[in-house]
Amino acid sequence: MSATATRQGAPDRRLLNIGCGHTLHPAWVNLDIAPTDRGVLRWDVRRELPFPDASFEAVYCSHVLEHLLPEDAQALAAGMLRVLQPGGVVRVVVPDLEGIAREYLRLLEAVERGESAREPDYDWIMLELYDQAVRNVSGGRTAAFLSRPDLPNRDYILSRVGAEAQSFWDRRDQGWLRRLAGARPGKWLRMAAGRVRIRARIAGWLVRLVAGAEAARAFRDGQFRRSGEIHQWMYDRHSLGRLLRDAGFIGVARVSARASAIPGFADYRLDMDEKGAVRKPDSLFMEARKPR
Repeated sequence: MSATATRQGAPDRRLLNIGCGHTLHPAWVNLDIAPTDRGVLRWDVRRELPFPDASFEAVYCSHVLEHLLPEDAQALAAGMLRVLQPGGVVRVVVPDLEGIAREYLRLLEAVERGESAREPDYDWIMLELYDQAVRNVSGGRTAAFLSRPDLPNRDYILSRVGAEAQSFWDRRDQGWLRRLAGARPGKWLRMAAGRVRIRARIAGWLVRLVAGAEAARAFRDGQFRRSGEIHQWMYDRHSLGRLLRDAGFIGVARVSARASAIPGFADYRLDMDEKGAVRKPDSLFMEARKPR
């Protein structure tokens, strides 16, 4: 276990945010495989969580499990149980497979009835179902769809994925140079490194040299699919509840984005933004407790 990680998880912060991305709060111990802030601990959650048993009163894990193979998700659920104090709360958020599937069927029926105005919504829900699982380049077909200058269904997309879509449009409109100029000290280095990926490119060139173009393409696809961007699995209320119960949690229940057994959770603005809007409306929210 890392001494640095243990120090960052000291008792003055009894809340753990796993896979925080850009959504973090200083009252929490924030972990991510690719930190975007100096206060975030770099950690690959496929490894054992770097904290002693019963370290935290609450654990929050949003849009992480779907990026893991099912066996790794099971191991992470067991790890969250281990680091929770008896009676502690876990809050898990994932894309809602059931909700996506029901919306897909609703829109399929609409376009089959000849409601041509719903075609863009149908195209979008197909992307929600498949794109992040099958893409081989960052952003996939979703980024191309969101970049369309004549996008006819912005409001529908916002109703589905909320802040994620708005952030994409904001970044696109801002432009790369302005993002670079406005970055916090040191962040420009990470942005540049993320764009270049020198080592991966050199490795790809070597594979191409030795084994040819098709092998190089397979190598690039494999590198990308192990990058953490794609979805390895999906969950509905039954499968996510079962995952938590199998790990040893009790009191497993579906909750809303605005309700939580974690005291003062809404004040941390993790599932809602400053205006009270849900960050990821297409999500399934579940909570459970560690037995006392």
